Amino acid sequence: MRYRSWQLILSMIAVGMSARLAAGQESPPHHAPLVYRHYFGDLHSHTQYSDGAMGRNAKPNVPADHFRLAKETGHDFYAVTDHALKKYPNFTPESYEDTKRQADLFTDETFVGIAGFEFSENDGPDGRGHMNAYNTTSYLDATGPKVGIEIFYDWLEKNQTTTVVASFNHPKPSSYNSFAYLTPERRDLVTMFEVVNGGKVNYETFLVALKHGWRVAPIATTDTHGLLRISRHFYRTGVLALELTREQLLNAIRERRVYATFDQNLRLTMWGNDRIMGSVLDSEGVDAMKFKIEATDPDEANADDRVTRIELIGKDGAVLASQEFAEHSVTWTPMVAADQPYYFALVYSDDKTDGPTAHSAPVWLEE
Repeated sequence: MRYRSWQLILSMIAVGMSARLAAGQESPPHHAPLVYRHYFGDLHSHTQYSDGAMGRNAKPNVPADHFRLAKETGHDFYAVTDHALKKYPNFTPESYEDTKRQADLFTDETFVGIAGFEFSENDGPDGRGHMNAYNTTSYLDATGPKVGIEIFYDWLEKNQTTTVVASFNHPKPSSYNSFAYLTPERRDLVTMFEVVNGGKVNYETFLVALKHGWRVAPIATTDTHGLLRISRHFYRTGVLALELTREQLLNAIRERRVYATFDQNLRLTMWGNDRIMGSVLDSEGVDAMKFKIEATDPDEANADDRVTRIELIGKDGAVLASQEFAEHSVTWTPMVAADQPYYFALVYSDDKTDGPTAHSAPVWLEE
C-alpha cells in the first residue's frame, strides 16, 4: 500500500469561529479555508547512540542511516529518539548534536527529519514511565532516583527556545504515577499518546489518560531499535499540517492534529461542530455535536483496504454512534448529544479483523 503525500484532504475551518458555536446555528462570516495535507511518518526510534545496535540488531546504525532509509521507504517525516541515559556511553551531548545535524541534512521539500530523545524514567519516586521529547536544543538524562517525572515536566516547560512537544510512550495505567502532576502548561506540551507501539495497542490506557484530564492524541510508532522495522512495518502516525516543514509539523502536533493508523496511507479527518480534531470547544450553550468524519484509502484496487465501519467514541470508550460501509472513501456525519468531555473516531477496514485500523484525535468539549 503506497501513498502520495501531496494528495490533499480539504479541511474547511472557519477562521475566528467561536468555540461556543452550537450545532445548527448559522455560521458567522469567515475567511478562506485552511488546506491541510496528510503526512505519514514515525516518531520513535533508536540508533547505536543508545540501545539500537544490541542483540539481534547488532548492525551499526547512526541517525543518518535511519533518516536515509525512512526517506527511501516513503516516510514524510521521521524522528530519532535515543534513550538519554548514562548507561549508554554513546549518548552524549556530541551525539545529540549529531542527531540534530543529520536531521537537518536530510530535511528537504519531500522529507523532514526530527531530533529528540526518550526520557526513560524507571527509578521513581514520583512515578515510572517513558516519554519522548522532540525538537529540544538539549536533553535531560533520566539516570538516578532524583530525576523523576515532575523534574522532566518542569524541564520541558523551561526549554521553550524551540517548538517543543512530548509524548507518553508505551504506557500502562499506573505509568507516570497514574498520570499525575497535570497542569495546564504540561497539558499543552504533552500532546501525544502511543496508542500503537511496535504493533502493540494501548487503547485502554489511552482512555485512562483522557480520564485523568490529559488532552492527548493517538499516534502509532515502531519504536525500532536498529533499522529492521523501518521498511517492514507499515503502521504510521498521520499528521494534518499546512505544509511539509518541521515547524508546521510540530505546530500541528502541538495542536493535536494527529492520528494513529495501521495502514500507511489511510487518511482520516474529523470535525466536531466545524472544528478540526484536536480542538477544544467551549461547552456553554452547546446542545448537540455534529461531526463530519472522512476516511479514505487510495488503494482502490485492493478490496481489503475498504473502510467497513466507523465508530464515534465518547467517555470511557462508549460507542455513541456507528455506521457500516464497504468503500475506500467514505464521509459520515453523525449528530449526538453534547454530553461528553471528548469525542473521537475509530475506523475499521477489511484487512484488520482484530480491532480498528485507525484512531483519530479527539475533539474536547469543556467548560
